[in-house]
Amino acid sequence: MDEKVLLQAREEIGSIDAEMAALFCRRMQAVERVAAYKKDMGMPVLDGARERALIERNCALVPKEYRESYLQFLQYTLQLSREYQLRLLGDDVVIDAALTEGDASI
Repeated sequence: MDEKVLLQAREEIGSIDAEMAALFCRRMQAVERVAAYKKDMGMPVLDGARERALIERNCALVPKEYRESYLQFLQYTLQLSREYQLRLLGDDVVIDAALTEGDASI
């Protein structure tokens, strides 16, 4: 591999990172709307069954060789979303008493 290939790959990664940053912001804006709805309805931040289904559905979209890494990425993204919702809701937060132990794995 010559240096030109390396530079092109790094340029592509930089472009993808910029797209991911924009998508992350869009996701967090949607999380704000979800948090507002949950607050109005008195719902808990965590819906474990929904998260497990989301993880299973989204991991199926990723080739097997990337799946474990994507699972970790997705779990961390969901954790950040929950933490953000908790910050938004402050003292009005409802904690789900039926939390399931352990992480979902695919």
